[in-house]
Amino acid sequence: GLVAGMAVAWAPASWAAPAPAAPPPPPPRVTENVDQTLCPFPLDIIVTDARTGQRVPGGGIRVTGKLDVSLRNVVSNKKAALSASGPSTFYPANGSRTFEGHQLWLAQTLAPYLATDGNGSLLAPNYFLSPSNLASKVIDPCALVADAPPSVQPVTTPAPWGLPAFALSQINFAHLIPLIGNLVRHNHDHLDVIINGHAVTVPAGVGQAEPQDFGPCPSGSAPSGDCATGHFFEAATAIAPLHTHSTSGIIHVEADRDVTSTLGQFFDEWGVSFSQTCVGAYCTGNSDFNQGCNCMSADRELRVYVDGNRVTSDPRAIVLTDRHEIAVVYGGPGDFGSVPSTYTAWP
Repeated sequence: GLVAGMAVAWAPASWAAPAPAAPPPPPPRVTENVDQTLCPFPLDIIVTDARTGQRVPGGGIRVTGKLDVSLRNVVSNKKAALSASGPSTFYPANGSRTFEGHQLWLAQTLAPYLATDGNGSLLAPNYFLSPSNLASKVIDPCALVADAPPSVQPVTTPAPWGLPAFALSQINFAHLIPLIGNLVRHNHDHLDVIINGHAVTVPAGVGQAEPQDFGPCPSGSAPSGDCATGHFFEAATAIAPLHTHSTSGIIHVEADRDVTSTLGQFFDEWGVSFSQTCVGAYCTGNSDFNQGCNCMSADRELRVYVDGNRVTSDPRAIVLTDRHEIAVVYGGPGDFGSVPSTYTAWP
């Protein structure tokens, strides 16, 4: 019989104690930043991901695998959400990374600036993007939560021309893709814009999302080119293959893919209208200008030169290669006698 008060357990001989339960997965990591300078308004960014993000040493880009990004316009409270579903593997031994499916690429500010679809890699020691034709789409987090879609149509106003308010949208309009891998090309051309005999400043930070002024070049640098200006702008969020670091007029042609870039694309990302007959408000043979600028008459025209040679075909198609002096000149008959033909202060 059973002894009162004693519990008796019975099990077949094949019974085994259940394995201990697996520990629960760690809670997702949540990171937040309020970016004050990327957009025309403060942008609140919250990133929720399953593991800590890593920097790719070659490209210096922060990228994670599966994650969710929440965006909020701090002024209007308009919100948007993005997600990346593809896995990504980081190899801490050498810093390489492989990725699959839909990925979001984030800056150190947490701002997303690019989405890719497909399998790819950034492998040590070179960190070149492979494949170089990876399907990519520019993301402008500012445009996603702006009160109204921003205009990306290049301006037709008189000079001077500053930077576009929505840089990533403008980069996308120019059909340029921000960098994510190490460079396969780094060249320079120089651009002069001269209107009625007066030089127009090509601003620092064209082609940069959230340009930040890092001041003069380090002590000992040659006082020429970008370094002669006393400032050097770098992008906190993203940078296009065509960009300026200073007001020197030097266009940096830096690509992580094998692509051809043109002068027309540079003006498009700058946000300034440019064609065979017009730059901004200034057009060949137009005497009917009525937008508050007495800058046109029938004897004035737009001419474009490369190394002192006049270009008679579409100047937008000029391919940016290396160490050429490009002059966009608008004026009357007396303004074309001393067009810049050389530039020597290369980086």
